[in-house]
Amino acid sequence: MFTTKVSADNKSELLHKQRAERERREQQKLHAASAVVLQAHYRRHLSNRRLVAGVVRELEEVSETAPAAQLLQVFSRVLHVSRGRLARYHGQVTSPSHVTSPSNALSSPGDVVCRIIQQILRSMECGNKERWYVALAISKSCKVWLRQVQDIISLSLEDLKSDVDILSVKGRERAGVYLKFYVTLCTPQSWKLYSAVKSNQLVVQVLEKFSDTFYSHLVSEGILSALQSLLLSNVSRSEAVLSSSQLSTISTLTLLIFNKAKFCESMWLAMWLSVFSTPALISRLTDTHVLQLTEYILTALTVLTTHTEQIIATCSKEQLLFLLLNAVQLIYQALKEGVVIKYPTIIPTLNTLLMTAGTRASLKAGHWHPLLGMLDTPVSPALTNSLNSLSVQIRLLHSNLFKKFFFQDLLDTEFSGRSVVSWKHLFSGRCESRLLLHVCGVCSLYSNLIATFHLYKTDILMSLCCFPDFLSSLWKLVYTEHSQSSKTLARNMVCQSTADPFVPILLLFCSCFGQYFVVLSDKEIYEQQSPFTLKELGVIGDFVNNMLFNILWNYYDELKNSVVLERVTICHGLLILLHERDERKRFTGTKFWTPKDASPAAIITELKCCKGRAQKIADFIPWVLPNKKKLEFLQTVIKQEKRAEDRRSMDGDTILIKINRKRLFEDGFMHLKAVSNESLKHDVKIMFVNELGLEEVGIDQDGVLKEFLDETLKHALNPSFGLFAVTEENSWLYPSPLSKIHFEHLDLFHYIGRILAKAVYEGIVVDVNFAPFFIRQLLHNKNTLFSYLDELPSLDSELHKNLMFIKTYTGDVQDLGLTFSVDEQEFGKVVTEELMPGGTFTPVSNTNKISYIHQIAHYKMYTQINKQTRAFCLGFSGIIDEAWLRMFSLPELQKLISGDNSEIDLSELKKNVRYLGGYHGGHRVILWFWDIVINEFTEEEKSALLKFVTSVRKPPLMGFSSMFPPFSIRAVGQDEETTDLTTGQALRSSFKSFLGLHQGTPSERCRLPTSSTCFNLLKLPVYRSKGLLRDKLKYAINAGAGFELS
Repeated sequence: MFTTKVSADNKSELLHKQRAERERREQQKLHAASAVVLQAHYRRHLSNRRLVAGVVRELEEVSETAPAAQLLQVFSRVLHVSRGRLARYHGQVTSPSHVTSPSNALSSPGDVVCRIIQQILRSMECGNKERWYVALAISKSCKVWLRQVQDIISLSLEDLKSDVDILSVKGRERAGVYLKFYVTLCTPQSWKLYSAVKSNQLVVQVLEKFSDTFYSHLVSEGILSALQSLLLSNVSRSEAVLSSSQLSTISTLTLLIFNKAKFCESMWLAMWLSVFSTPALISRLTDTHVLQLTEYILTALTVLTTHTEQIIATCSKEQLLFLLLNAVQLIYQALKEGVVIKYPTIIPTLNTLLMTAGTRASLKAGHWHPLLGMLDTPVSPALTNSLNSLSVQIRLLHSNLFKKFFFQDLLDTEFSGRSVVSWKHLFSGRCESRLLLHVCGVCSLYSNLIATFHLYKTDILMSLCCFPDFLSSLWKLVYTEHSQSSKTLARNMVCQSTADPFVPILLLFCSCFGQYFVVLSDKEIYEQQSPFTLKELGVIGDFVNNMLFNILWNYYDELKNSVVLERVTICHGLLILLHERDERKRFTGTKFWTPKDASPAAIITELKCCKGRAQKIADFIPWVLPNKKKLEFLQTVIKQEKRAEDRRSMDGDTILIKINRKRLFEDGFMHLKAVSNESLKHDVKIMFVNELGLEEVGIDQDGVLKEFLDETLKHALNPSFGLFAVTEENSWLYPSPLSKIHFEHLDLFHYIGRILAKAVYEGIVVDVNFAPFFIRQLLHNKNTLFSYLDELPSLDSELHKNLMFIKTYTGDVQDLGLTFSVDEQEFGKVVTEELMPGGTFTPVSNTNKISYIHQIAHYKMYTQINKQTRAFCLGFSGIIDEAWLRMFSLPELQKLISGDNSEIDLSELKKNVRYLGGYHGGHRVILWFWDIVINEFTEEEKSALLKFVTSVRKPPLMGFSSMFPPFSIRAVGQDEETTDLTTGQALRSSFKSFLGLHQGTPSERCRLPTSSTCFNLLKLPVYRSKGLLRDKLKYAINAGAGFELS
């Protein structure tokens, strides 16, 4: 035998081949096993397909005349299949050619269930007893029948909650079939079988028991959540997709469920949590159904009150809102039907729901809600498409019916017939009084309503104000308890742990009256004296003023709490309106607005030390401080700023601006717009360049800056320049609506604001009168509720007259064809401006005419000049700090700019005058001058003299001692004569003038007095007689001569 030796390589290759062969055989076995499994699954699939197709076909082929027993059998087979296989195998699109597909008429499991229900409903409507499906209830097959009906209910509810698409016609029809089926099952009286056996009480009881069983099964399977889902799907569309009959069916079914449950508390709780959290549900129900619900309103409100915490924990904020408004509409309908509701049980609940639903998120993290503002969760489409209905529900809360329900007890006590003493006896020391606690609760409710639905604030407040005797009743209720002092109420306002019932009453009164006071005309306040007399307005103002002072001064640290600050802000809003109206047209006496416990000196001392409470008082109630004290404080602060800046300017930071006199305004604008506010305050020096391009001698010797500011403002404020216009009545200046004729008009307004502020900063008075509706914007919207209607006559008397006609028009205003829009002429074109979004298409009616009148006035005096005003204010506040401005009232601010309107005190001027050129206090010309102007000049001539010398008719606010540059009188002639004289000759000439021996040349004696207004300098020739001085001086000041540099 020959043997061959196997090499190591060959052995390895052989082993590898054997391993590969073994793996191949294993893979073949695995494929064979998998094929067997797949074939088994496929055969099962085909078998299920055949089974499903067979039972569905059988269902389709059931004759309409088939007896009930056959229906029971067919339905049993279909439902048996559907439990495991109908949803999986029914409606497959592709199938082998040898497997018959189901009919397209039943393309889904829901269609199968719907077909079964349709068969049942048809059988119950026919006249053949053998076909009555419900007749199986009294047959031997009753147990199978009962189970089958329950299965049908379960499948249909599952389909209704998840698969029914109500946007499609087919889906809406299917939902309608289900709803009709549920109603039929819950109303055995509608069964023909019931009518046939009604003489047999035992059978009737059996049928009613089966109906109750169906009701219980519907509830346990989630009929309420299914109805909620259906309703939400309906309201989440821009147009309702459910028909009125389907909505009626839902209402009927809801009431049937209630009736079956005998309107028990558990069912009401379930309804609150599900169905009644649907937006504007009550608005979608029929009157008959709402009426049925109101019969059980007391039980519903009891459940709502008892389970408030559970409801809040279960529902989202948006659902709470819907639930609350549906409850409101139910209460409204019940009150309308005369149902007696005990308000103490429901008011705290409504308050709690309002506060919870109205809690907002931060602006960054929240979502904008059209009713509630910012929320943590996104806004659902259901809300967006229900806004109109929800708005109607909100308005119900301040309808006359609700106001009467809430406040009738208060009004029935007849405040007007009681004396203050008897009211004190009724309420003093009796905070537990039922009426007082009730009014407190209602006031809290309306305050929460305003805070929650802040977009409806105006409508709510105005509606309350229009309720007869509402404002006067609230005020008397507060004042009778706190008429002696407001200190107790001030303490309770900041102490949240103290539940003072008068606090919410006062807050609602201030909110309402503040809103109402804005729309009151001067005639209503001063002549008709409605709703309060002038004396009562004074009492209200004094009470609120003293209370706020006590809070700001004694409880300043408590203002860090947002709730306390909001309370103070509400009261402050009313106080501001009363004070401003009083300033414009007095109804109080002098020093009326100074609180009893206020010490202006102490406040000023703390203000200088930047103490918080003093700053808050200066911001909130600045009238506590006398105007003179505020001016002194402003001057002190400005001087401190100047000293600090002067130390920095020594380092060479002064800015020199060259201004060509022929282009004074243009050069100033070009150079100064790039200068910072801080530099403009202190470090700007002006150098004028004459017509020849040569620099004028004397750089800003205290008067060049004044001349520059005067000339700039004179040019800019001239109406012919186009930036400003004048009012008809008083020739007040305000920004022209057509100022955009200038390309950079907003930059120009910003520049003018800076220039005017610079003049105020330097203590330079400007002879200009701004319109109050314009200049008040410098106070930075401190008076947000200011009514522009009262000042409209000054701008456009004809428009005001027309608006007053509309206000008092007794016919239908809609006949006038007005809309919330204004047509304006702009450079030959008519431009329509809307007063509100969609205003062009919003007609003016009797219900909204008051709003229209005020919006017109607001547009004319604010909106159309808003951009110009904002630019002006921005420039002004860059120089004068906003905090300083807020110390001043509107008249005080006007005086700060243009001087005081008081009589000119020439004796003070005489004490503070500066003499130049040889004149002195004992010079005979000076003696004649003062004797003439003090004893012989009229007030008009005194004003003319002041304007002649300083360019302003009014004296400085702080007196002539504060005038800068100081008022000066200079002898004319000597300086010019002594220019070329020797030193000795010049001294002799000045000595003669000092002794009054210098008579002047004939040309000098004929010369008129002149002035340099930029230096506040009167250049007075040395006249030889008093009569000549009088004549020349009067002629000069009345002829307007001398407004130039000499």
